[in-house]
Amino acid sequence: MDNSQNLRSLLHNIPHDVGYEKIRKYGRTNGFHNIYFRRQIWSKLLGVDQQLPYQEAEKCLQHDQLLKDVNRSLNTIQQVKNFKEIDQLRRCLMDVLDTIFSQNPNYSYYQGYHDVASILILVLGVEQGYIAATYAAQNFFKDYLAQELSTTITPQYQFIRNLLLRYSRDTSNLKLRQLMLCIEHPTCVIPWILTWFSHSLDNINDICRIWDFLLCSKQNTVLYVCAAFIVIHHEVLDLRNEDDLIGEFQELFQNLNNKDRISDLKIEQVLQLTKALESQYGFELICDQEHIQFSQKFNIQLNISSIVYQQNFKSQLPYYNSLAQLEKSIPKKVFNFFNERQDIILNLGGIALSYLIQFYIVKN
Repeated sequence: MDNSQNLRSLLHNIPHDVGYEKIRKYGRTNGFHNIYFRRQIWSKLLGVDQQLPYQEAEKCLQHDQLLKDVNRSLNTIQQVKNFKEIDQLRRCLMDVLDTIFSQNPNYSYYQGYHDVASILILVLGVEQGYIAATYAAQNFFKDYLAQELSTTITPQYQFIRNLLLRYSRDTSNLKLRQLMLCIEHPTCVIPWILTWFSHSLDNINDICRIWDFLLCSKQNTVLYVCAAFIVIHHEVLDLRNEDDLIGEFQELFQNLNNKDRISDLKIEQVLQLTKALESQYGFELICDQEHIQFSQKFNIQLNISSIVYQQNFKSQLPYYNSLAQLEKSIPKKVFNFFNERQDIILNLGGIALSYLIQFYIVKN
């Protein structure tokens, strides 16, 4: 049975046995292949089944900043930057973001969440993308939106640095250890964390593969992915000039799309190493031993304070619910195969636009 047939079988059997556990294992190991499968599976993992009708709202209080970011968005994604209706796509993205932040006035927009919403709209379409972006804001990215950003992001790159120090020691990787001893603040990982790499990569297939992995993992897994990226790609750095080392480190990892420096992102190798790091280096153990405290607001250790970084977040994600709850919440039939050659009415709005976007991505 090839991968596509295997995934179709898993989709068909979601309501039975431990269907969601199998889907999550498959997503971490293989990914979901293409937009057809991702549209179905991501919608489940991101709560699109919830009743949350999309209604365009008035401009939110952060509209001006949102508009600046949206107007320069999507230019870097290979499959979209030449899309002739990119301005219309940006208007849809702007409407979605205005709606989310109007309905959640306690959220403070940070630069990069528009990249998150962009990927969800490209994969799921405008209406489902809105629901998914709202759900992601309420769960995966809530700490960044609802708290002072510095209180949540600083401990995260501290965790990544300590993880890499331990790994370099255990593997006798002297170059990596020298790097981490020199670089106390690896701030280049910030956009990776805040956008799940959607701001830093230019190929939507690479972005979606990482998202397949993260949507099927624990909330703190993104930190291990960041560490794995550094392990896999740090070898190109020249350590002879220590005066320029920090700047070169930051420049390299802030520009993952620089093919002259990193010709092959080695995504699957990064994800395989991520699983090994998760298995070998316990999250709570590092936080406890290194006194890494993530929520100064509540002055409690990360593993019990943050909704984003709870190890056991069953109340947040539908695929962790009991089997009985899953059987009630998941349709027994999956959507029919999307016929990518069907006639598309180009009314540049709503569902028609979402199908047009998906057709364009698949075609390219």
